[in-house]
Amino acid sequence: MKKFKIVTIGCRANQYEAQAYSDQLKELGLTVSNNDLDLCIINACSVTKNADKTTFNFIKQLKEKHSKAKIYLTGCVSKDNLSKILPGIHFISNLEKQDLIKNIFPDKKVPDFKIKNFDNRTRAFIKIQDGCNSFCSYCIIPFTRGRSRSRDSTDIIDEIKGIRDNGFKEIILTAINIGDFKSDISLSELLYEIAGISGIERIRLSSIDPHHIDNDLIEIYRNVEKMMPSMHLVLQSGSDKILKEMNRKYDTKFFLEKVLKLKEVNENFTFSSDIIVGFPSESDEDFKKSIEIVENVKFIKAHIFPYSNRPNTLASKLKDQINDKTIFERKNKLIEIADRNMQIALDFFINKEMNVLFENYKDGYLMGHIENNILVKVKSTNKKNLNNIVKVFLKENKGSYFIGEICK
Repeated sequence: MKKFKIVTIGCRANQYEAQAYSDQLKELGLTVSNNDLDLCIINACSVTKNADKTTFNFIKQLKEKHSKAKIYLTGCVSKDNLSKILPGIHFISNLEKQDLIKNIFPDKKVPDFKIKNFDNRTRAFIKIQDGCNSFCSYCIIPFTRGRSRSRDSTDIIDEIKGIRDNGFKEIILTAINIGDFKSDISLSELLYEIAGISGIERIRLSSIDPHHIDNDLIEIYRNVEKMMPSMHLVLQSGSDKILKEMNRKYDTKFFLEKVLKLKEVNENFTFSSDIIVGFPSESDEDFKKSIEIVENVKFIKAHIFPYSNRPNTLASKLKDQINDKTIFERKNKLIEIADRNMQIALDFFINKEMNVLFENYKDGYLMGHIENNILVKVKSTNKKNLNNIVKVFLKENKGSYFIGEICK
């Protein structure tokens, strides 16, 4: 085998795993390619019906275009879809995926399943946990990823030091359910250890549920300068009735209390979130309550998902399933409201000086993110600031990013 391609669908955990596969294969002498492939790996997602569809479209395309290649499918694939896997496709479950490359090359010394780089990025995802024990009523992930399990802290720290040695200054801790991290040390203790690594300048959490934000975590954001003042805090619904039906572990009062506590730590603290519309039995009043929280918090990004009926979940068995037309209308309305409130959140930063880690250069612009995880573009012909943290004056809100200029 000489040439390989990895197709990644879905979450940051999948992106981390794809990078680990890529690093392993490169060390074995293979090269990334789009042509004349010998090996294809698809890291799948099954969180929605559309993700399922995307996965099987890729399988079909790769099989038609690269008929001689060995094709391996891993990641989240529902039991109902296992029977749809085409002949000749090798399926490796999530519980076995760390050994996928070893299974392909049983006679070779395969490097450890960890990342040494993060291709085409200056921010690296580090996966610290896998699986989920929450069993939210709409979610298929506990069935496809298995029960929660966490990495040893020493392994995580060693990986981050290796990433640091390759020039990375920002890391984003990712997981399937990061609040479930339970290893030889706690999540808060892990963050303190990471903060002590010289050369790592920025630390972020990829996504977290409100009930996992304890006082220890809040104090880290208060006391550790490397913790960036932005968080993806998962809401899912603004209705307490719907949250209960979803088997979420908090209510809206608790969610808003966590928002206020983090705002007390830093008044510039910003939030993004996930919200599902059209969950079974969601009334107009329930939907209005989601709107109210979006207008209250003013997320810098709200990911609005139409409810997707997943096989074998409790929600799939609930009565009062919402029709597609209503779901579509609610989704579009909430996207519009979320975008309007996002602009208010972004306008807060105009005419302020913020620190930007420049990550890439494209079409005459240096591009990177401020502490609050919002993209900034700076017109420049000089690439010397790439992978450096630079103070930038934010001049203009362009809707989803800022135009800025480097401070003199």
